[in-house]
Amino acid sequence: MLSHIVNLVSDYEHDNGSRPNLVYMNETHYTYLRQEMPGVRDHNDVVAILGIDIALSDMAVRPHVATVRYTDENILVS
Repeated sequence: MLSHIVNLVSDYEHDNGSRPNLVYMNETHYTYLRQEMPGVRDHNDVVAILGIDIALSDMAVRPHVATVRYTDENILVS
């Protein structure tokens, strides 16, 4: 899962000329991602490693990345 997300970010950056700042995924994806990072203690560490925020959504059939504009309140669900 980690390599898949890294590839999504790389492809997005190549295609759009800018790096995404959010990855959408569901709970199952997130669980697989965390299993690949056994030394990582909390969600903030996962975000720091990825370099982008994570939005958990049951609607995310496949992980996908995007660039979103944040307001005063984050849209992050974790």
